[in-house]
Amino acid sequence: MKYICLTEVDAVTKIPCTSEPQRTGPSMPDVKGWIYLWSDNSSWPITTASDGTYLRAPRYYGTCDDDADTTIAGVLQVLTEEEYNAARAAEHEARKPYPSWIGYSDTMTWGAPVPRPANAIMNGGNVRYQWDESTVNWIPAE
Repeated sequence: MKYICLTEVDAVTKIPCTSEPQRTGPSMPDVKGWIYLWSDNSSWPITTASDGTYLRAPRYYGTCDDDADTTIAGVLQVLTEEEYNAARAAEHEARKPYPSWIGYSDTMTWGAPVPRPANAIMNGGNVRYQWDESTVNWIPAE
């Protein structure tokens, strides 16, 4: 298994999204055994030029078979396990919404240190709450 970083390519021409617009739709490079694990969502949305070409490559991380061809268009990098883990940790940290929130590295998510109130809309209630970092608590939304 290899750790790799890919970007989108045109579905027909297989030209990377940073070289030309994806006129026939986006797809991932055809890498043997590719398994998507996570992406660099913290840097999205990605700006495009007036013709639709991406100004920066969106990065998708995962694994592939050891014998996969990683020289094809759209493969940005083959990483060591240490490089992969460092990139994943940096992405997780970049997604942190508030300084007080607690990270869950296994799912690359963050949670409030205080549970959302039981009457919150997300819990089936009828009150909207928003996080207030100054009080480290949920407050009714205005």
